[in-house]
Amino acid sequence: MTRRTASWIVVVLLAVIGLLPVLSMVFSTFHTEAGFSFEGYRQMLHTPSLWQSFGNSLLLAFTVASAATLAGTFLGILLEKTTLYFRKIWLALLLIPLLIPPYILAYGWYMLVGREGAWGEILFGFWGTACILFSVYLPIAILITSVSLRTIDPRFEEAGLLVCPWRCVLSKITLVLMLPSAMVSFLLIFILSMGEFSVANFLRYDIFPMESFIQFSAFYDFRTATLYAMPLLAIVLVILGIESLLFKKGALRFKSRTERLTIPLHALQIPFLVLIGTFILIIIGMPLYGLMHSIDAQSFIHALHKAAPALGQSLLYALLSALLLVFFGFATAYIIVYRTIKGWRVLDAMNLFWFILPATVIGIALILFWNRPYTNIIYASPLIILFGYLVKYLFLSSKIIELRLSQIPRSFMEAAQLTGASWYQILLYILLPLSSGSLAAAGMIGFVFSLRESTLTMLVAPAGTATLPVYIFTQMANGSEATVASLCLIMLLIVILPLLGLSGYTAYQGKKYDHA
Repeated sequence: MTRRTASWIVVVLLAVIGLLPVLSMVFSTFHTEAGFSFEGYRQMLHTPSLWQSFGNSLLLAFTVASAATLAGTFLGILLEKTTLYFRKIWLALLLIPLLIPPYILAYGWYMLVGREGAWGEILFGFWGTACILFSVYLPIAILITSVSLRTIDPRFEEAGLLVCPWRCVLSKITLVLMLPSAMVSFLLIFILSMGEFSVANFLRYDIFPMESFIQFSAFYDFRTATLYAMPLLAIVLVILGIESLLFKKGALRFKSRTERLTIPLHALQIPFLVLIGTFILIIIGMPLYGLMHSIDAQSFIHALHKAAPALGQSLLYALLSALLLVFFGFATAYIIVYRTIKGWRVLDAMNLFWFILPATVIGIALILFWNRPYTNIIYASPLIILFGYLVKYLFLSSKIIELRLSQIPRSFMEAAQLTGASWYQILLYILLPLSSGSLAAAGMIGFVFSLRESTLTMLVAPAGTATLPVYIFTQMANGSEATVASLCLIMLLIVILPLLGLSGYTAYQGKKYDHA
């Protein structure tokens, strides 16, 4: 088998798993018993309640994206560009909200402030939803800022420092060069906030994704649910087009420079430490305290016993999903980095498209496509869950591995080719061993994100299947507060412990290379 043939097999498999369901969903909105018709869209446009919820979603997404981009840019510069103490620790703490189900933070705040009173009224509504989503998606802006800073040529800043201090260099040079990346950050957080369902559902704030979810889960009206998913799909396509232009212009180059200038803080060291410590205490420490203060040993053991079957299924599906994400992530990264086929740009855009596509849209598309007699083996089995996880998080695993593959010198492969090595021998004996660290990181990230996924699982899970996030979500409606808080703590532990293992492995690898 040639390298080109293998690449096309991967692309076709991904298209069947993720792209065809979306295209089939779009086609179904025009197909009626009377034939091709736009009647469904006309009815949707003349439904006032939809416009209200759509406006709520736009306002929420714009607020979250703006606040997260501004704060993330500031924190990214502080953590990446300055001499702030304990930068890696602060970054690890700030990543926690992104790695746990968002509604756990919402429940923590609920346990802290309650439903009644002034704080309860703020929490259950727009501002509470916006603040929690801000803390969830803030790490994305920080990471994008960090990547952007690593690509800036330090000679520009050195030239600026000859005529003005760092404050001037930051405003006139660094921030200007980072502007395209800030736009990418804003657009990405905007669409992710637009599609997030669980936090707004718990805090009783009416947003547009709820309309489609309710039509599907409560009324079993597949056609209306599909129609209500189309505006979200349209917004995703617009943002995907804008981000594709930004990526082409180099808004995010996954190639860092070894030499970077750092900003000395001097007298500002202590104030910034107090600032970032207080900020982390508010957005992470307070909701976690809200969970912890109502938990005792008995309720924790009881919750662990009740959730054991769901926990086992979650770990199994997350592990299988991680293996799929590593395999297809490496395959797509290989195709993109080495451009083995002409359609590599389409594959790259397709991965990003799936990642920013709301989970409700992906779930409905998978159900409509695979819910057929001859594909029942997929629809009625956990395979449909794994397919959902694969298309949703392939972008993350692919980019992690792509970063590593782009750093491997081409001379290694050229030397192997001169000795007569075939493409798969180069893959097996050179690229895979040199990419082992990135494969482990991609697998761990895929494991954690698959483990935390709730909305997609709720939609596509077959009867009798319940993962831990779904179990927690259902217990929030009728379970005791101590039990739900204990379940949330269990979820936190099984997310954080693998990340600690990955951090330890990364530190060990770094020390090993330093000694070498």
